[in-house]
Amino acid sequence: MERLTVKEQTLLAYYVCNFLEKGSESSLSKALKEGLGDRLSTIQEELTKKGLLSKEDKMITNEGILYMDNTLHIQSYATEGNKLAYVKDSLQINEIELSEPALKHYIHQNIGIEQPSIH
Repeated sequence: MERLTVKEQTLLAYYVCNFLEKGSESSLSKALKEGLGDRLSTIQEELTKKGLLSKEDKMITNEGILYMDNTLHIQSYATEGNKLAYVKDSLQINEIELSEPALKHYIHQNIGIEQPSIH
C-alpha cells in the first residue's frame, strides 16, 4: 500500500478541484482548513515555492498537474473530462492511502469513491 505525504494529499485535493465545475473552490477551502488547520499556510507556501501552486490564487499550476499525473501514474493521453475517473482508478488499483480524514473525504466524495456509512 502506497501512502501520499500530507503535501501530496493537499496537492491532490487542489488537483481534484481543478477538474470540478467552477465555483467548487469553497468546498476545497473548507476541507483544507478543516483537515490541515495551522499547517495549511506552511504547506501552501512550500507547494508555491516548488511551483506546484500559483502565487496569485493558490490554485494548482501546470507543473502541479504534471506532478500529480506522475505520482498517480496517469497517462498523458487522459483528457480533462475524465481525469477524475483516472484518479479514482489509480487510488484504488495502486491502493494509495490518504491519511488526512478531511482531505480523504473531499477527494473520495469528488471522484466517486463511496464512503462507508457510520451507524
